[in-house]
Amino acid sequence: MLVDSLKQKLTLYYDKQCPFCSKYANFLKLKENFEITLKDARENQSEISLVCKNLNINDGFIVIYENCCFQGEKALVFLNSAVDKTTILGKLHFIFRYENIFSKILYKLLFILRKIILFILRKDSKI
Repeated sequence: MLVDSLKQKLTLYYDKQCPFCSKYANFLKLKENFEITLKDARENQSEISLVCKNLNINDGFIVIYENCCFQGEKALVFLNSAVDKTTILGKLHFIFRYENIFSKILYKLLFILRKIILFILRKDSKI
């Protein structure tokens, strides 16, 4: 258990009701030195507002690492530095390697697609 205490802690708040968010969170494979905690944003709204006072979960998922909060495409850019590059997801993360116009547009498209899917599933896209 000594090895587990050396792992860096990372928390990901996401919408568990969204199929895309849920799949992404469950398949995220971080480097071995990270311990990820997945939290459903719908069940942890008060915790999010305490930890990240200036962020609204409805603007995208939130990653917390070393008392820093990252949201949306900035969270994806951060996760790119932590993801295991040998996995399929890790190989796809190269898209978000830099904060560029392509990653911002792609993130916005995924964000809109999330709202459409939740509407089709008759779930509220607002948390």
